[in-house]
Amino acid sequence: MSINKIIKVDVENDDDEEEIKMTKEQRDFIIKNNTQDVMTYIETYNYLVIDMEHTIKLYKSLRELAKELNVSPSGISKKLKLSNYCTVVPKKTTKVYYIHDIAS
Repeated sequence: MSINKIIKVDVENDDDEEEIKMTKEQRDFIIKNNTQDVMTYIETYNYLVIDMEHTIKLYKSLRELAKELNVSPSGISKKLKLSNYCTVVPKKTTKVYYIHDIAS
C-alpha cells in the first residue's frame, strides 16, 4: 500500500468519526449559535454597497459611505427615503454604486 493511499484512508476515517460523534442536537445547537453570530455581525452595519466590479462592502454610517464613495450623504439619504435601495454615480466619474439600506 502506498503512502498516498494510507493518508487518504486516514483522512476519510477522520471525517467520518466527526460526523458520527456529533448528534443532531449538537449540530443544531452549533448551527443556531453560528447563525446568531452572523446575524449579530450583520446587524452592526446599516448599508450594503456593491460596485461595478461586484465587490460588496458594508458600512455602519451614511457619512462613512459617502466619504469613501465621494458623494453627498444628503443626496444618498434623499434617494433612500424613496426606497430602501438606490444607485449613485460620484461626480467626475462613470462608476455606478448600488446602495441598499439593510437596517430598514
